[in-house]
Amino acid sequence: MNFKIIGCILFLFISFGCRENIVEFSNETIYGDLYINSFPRGADIYLNDYRIGKTTPDSLLNIQPGNYSVKLILLGYGVQTLRVDVLSGQKKYINVTFQNY
Repeated sequence: MNFKIIGCILFLFISFGCRENIVEFSNETIYGDLYINSFPRGADIYLNDYRIGKTTPDSLLNIQPGNYSVKLILLGYGVQTLRVDVLSGQKKYINVTFQNY
C-alpha cells in the first residue's frame, strides 16, 4: 500500500517537473505614440474634438490603440482635420502644411 502512494507521489513530481516551458500571453495593452508637426508651427491640437492644451510641434505618448480625429487649428490659416489609426506599439508621425486663406 505504501509503495502505491509513494509511487503516485513520485509520478506526480516527475510529471510536473518535466513539463515544457509554458508561454503565457499577458492582456497588457501596448500603447502607441503620435508625433504631430505643422508648418507654420503653433497650431492648437485637438484629439477627437477636444482641445488637449498642446501646440505643434508636440507628441502624444502612450495613447490607446485606435482610430482618432486629429484637428489642428492655426489662427489665420484655418483648420486641418485628419483621421489617424494608431496601432499597438506604433510611432505615428503627422506633418501638416497650412495654406493661407
